[in-house]
Amino acid sequence: MSNMRMKTPRNIEELKQCLREADDKTILLGGGTDLMIQIRKNRIYEGTLVDLKGVDELRGIQLQGSQIHIGANTSFTEMVHHDLLQAHGLCLVEAAARIGSTQIRNVATIGGNVANAFPGADAIPALMALDASIEVMNGNGEVYEKPLEEIILGQRRTSLKSGEVIVGIILPMRNESYKSAFEKIGSRSTVTIAKLNAAILVNVSEQEACIKEAKVVLGALGPKAFASEIAGKVLLEQRVSKELEQEFAQELMNQVDLAIPGRASQAYKREAVRGLANSLFHKLFKDSLQ
Repeated sequence: MSNMRMKTPRNIEELKQCLREADDKTILLGGGTDLMIQIRKNRIYEGTLVDLKGVDELRGIQLQGSQIHIGANTSFTEMVHHDLLQAHGLCLVEAAARIGSTQIRNVATIGGNVANAFPGADAIPALMALDASIEVMNGNGEVYEKPLEEIILGQRRTSLKSGEVIVGIILPMRNESYKSAFEKIGSRSTVTIAKLNAAILVNVSEQEACIKEAKVVLGALGPKAFASEIAGKVLLEQRVSKELEQEFAQELMNQVDLAIPGRASQAYKREAVRGLANSLFHKLFKDSLQ
């Protein structure tokens, strides 16, 4: 890394200047927990690193009208302990709490996690389930929003252009009839990279005692996380029951078969997703199943 140049913008204006000067060898550094590994692995010895950590305007979680705004520099530790997310984005809190070690959660940022576009990233299925939009800024200070699904194109590939940076994540506020949950399966009980993860958001009508909306997102099952239409559809207009839990698990197993037919990991993931489905279902509906 002897030929790498480091820039450390201290505010948005200095960041804009860095973006205006960016080229195809410019790398934006968020938390850096994964990026530094990639730099060593890919033997990147020249270019410019722009360290975003000093830009305090990119940090924090706040309510803006009918939306929750999360600054790109917000760490996963901050997210885990934030009341607003615990009340209105529990699946994201649960995902953040399962990321790496305490030390990694203290450093890793939500913006970096999205920009890294790793297929097994835990925060991405949760953000997709919550219908997150990504706020992107260029060197002229122009900001646009895109759904997360349009930002992440595939394994470690995004639609971000040179001179653009993620500055925030936007979540729509929802009322108390919405519930969400996250679960993952990995090779170790702690500090594990997910072999399979999932997030779910449902809207349960208390008056009709049935599920009116459902979005189920699976990660680590392809080049990018995706919503399972068949798993969401099986829940719609249904009352919570043990039978529905079994049907939900079966549809997730069917989704594994559709996503990775003939893959060496298919048999393992097909069985693993059953346990994942049961865990998600109980997190959401444990009171109704008693």
